[in-house]
Amino acid sequence: MPSRLSSPHAPRHGAWRAAVAACAATCTFISCSSASSDQEDPAITSRALGSASDRAALVGEALPLELVLTPAEADYSALDAAVDLLIDQCMTARGYEYEPYPPRPPRHLLDLRVRYGYLTADEAATAGYRSTIPSGEPPQYLAEVEKIDRDRDAEGPDYLEALFGPNGDGGCRADASTEIWGGPTGLSSVPGYEDLIQLTVQARDLLQSDPDVASVDRSWSICMADRGYHFDSWIDAPVPFLLPGSDVSTAEIEQATVDAECRESVGLEPVLFATETRIQTELIAESPLVDGFSEQISAAIARAKKTGPLS
Repeated sequence: MPSRLSSPHAPRHGAWRAAVAACAATCTFISCSSASSDQEDPAITSRALGSASDRAALVGEALPLELVLTPAEADYSALDAAVDLLIDQCMTARGYEYEPYPPRPPRHLLDLRVRYGYLTADEAATAGYRSTIPSGEPPQYLAEVEKIDRDRDAEGPDYLEALFGPNGDGGCRADASTEIWGGPTGLSSVPGYEDLIQLTVQARDLLQSDPDVASVDRSWSICMADRGYHFDSWIDAPVPFLLPGSDVSTAEIEQATVDAECRESVGLEPVLFATETRIQTELIAESPLVDGFSEQISAAIARAKKTGPLS
């Protein structure tokens, strides 16, 4: 039966994140060497450079499509709480008690640490490239969710069918989601969601050929070559190390440390973020879906606030 860790009712834990985890940095975003030029743009280099603290702060930023696709944290909490209240009422009417999952930890739909392979020299010196792989939910949160799932399983098949329906896609959970979100699987039920997710893929493709990105990628490649490492693009560097079942090696730590230093020296992540922000802003302006999607999210939030939280 579904849980918060596997269910489409949990849009922040959907299939896209599983794909990211499987690919890790090896399929993150771009290979721009074919678009590289022999001349670097001084304006690009100047704009890119920033302090280590600037780079660290950037990891917490959100790209424009994330701001469109996901409600604010406070609103997301209200949405979850309203769904839980309706599930509780539905299960009570069927003669069952309902224990909700704990509040979700904040998550980024488009995690920039993973998306751009963000790396610091300190992280590289201890973990190589492993900090660029999604770490998953906090252990305490996972333990609480798994305990609730075990308790639900122990209630037996009738309880699970009341909560999830006979096929895992119905029951009180789906009814509550439909009443708040407008569909049985939460955020992913909102019309236009999947199409807007595809815009993030389109943004990735456009990023590959952008001249600003090609320029900074070439600067990074030159920096790496000067230290004895030869790659056409930053996306290629972690590939030999991030294999299933592999452990951190001395060679990985040494290369990752150089990689982190070159990233900082050329300002790689700020250029990626600035460029993708521009690309996504243009895609949003051109999309006929954004306004309607945002209106539906606002309506869902209004329904959630009217419904109220589970006491």
